[in-house]
Amino acid sequence: MHLEDVLESAAELLPSGRAETARALVAKGDHAAALGALAEAADQHPAPPRFWEFLTDAAEQLPGAPGAAWYRWRTTEALRGQLRIDLTLATDRDIAPIPPGRSLEPLWDLGEHAVSSYRAVLVAALWLEGDEPLRSGGRAVGRLLPLDDAHWHNLMPGDVITMRDGERVVGSATILDVAWPDPPAEQAPDALPAGFGDLPLPPPPVHRVRARTHAEHTTWPNPDCPVRVSALIPNLRHRYVRVMRANGSVSQPYPCATHAEFVRHVSHERPDIDPRDPDEIHWDDNPDIWPAQHAPRGGN
Repeated sequence: MHLEDVLESAAELLPSGRAETARALVAKGDHAAALGALAEAADQHPAPPRFWEFLTDAAEQLPGAPGAAWYRWRTTEALRGQLRIDLTLATDRDIAPIPPGRSLEPLWDLGEHAVSSYRAVLVAALWLEGDEPLRSGGRAVGRLLPLDDAHWHNLMPGDVITMRDGERVVGSATILDVAWPDPPAEQAPDALPAGFGDLPLPPPPVHRVRARTHAEHTTWPNPDCPVRVSALIPNLRHRYVRVMRANGSVSQPYPCATHAEFVRHVSHERPDIDPRDPDEIHWDDNPDIWPAQHAPRGGN
């Protein structure tokens, strides 16, 4: 496919009006800038995996343009979920510098944040953002792709996990942002063959939800509070809310920027509790403060 067609195919996968800058750059022949504009637009409005596949194809066609590996990484994130971290390496001269991009698949100790009740040490690939290597004692933003993400779904912004090299601790990471893909929608059953329309259908399967045991509840910060609100992180436009449902299951992190969004979400998940009751809410910090209250205001 021609480069301009690839970029246009990617643009069509963005919400209406979000790709006009990129289209204008394509019309001028500045394909590299158009590629960057499309990626920036997708950072504001999450795009499907196919979008990032188009950007990977475009990057491979641009002579001398870096980024194909980055867009392949973003394709995988769109499929499996995104974890951004603030990584700090331990002060140890034996720790080799970590180059930017994807280079390592270290072990991560999730500690009490693992989904299961045991302490989990798991592998996740690391992508280091920026252009400079991360050296001993340094700090940088990165992204993780877990080899098996099943144990990672309890993580919320503000949680801290440990980077290991065998038994040695080589760094720590604070979760900045987390987003997991929505579960696939159930497919409609196939049509019955001709002549079988009058036969009774079998009863639908019964989906039973197993209540969690006491041991599985131990990772929740306060068992008496069914709602948990993540830490208030500067420059993050929302706080993540998790709700322990009546059957013991825990919802995935839900982004809320205002108190109204918080009340609406909690009321949906747990209509039996009052989201305005402080005894029902566990705040990781800064109770009753929402990012929208601190959003920068425009000039006079």
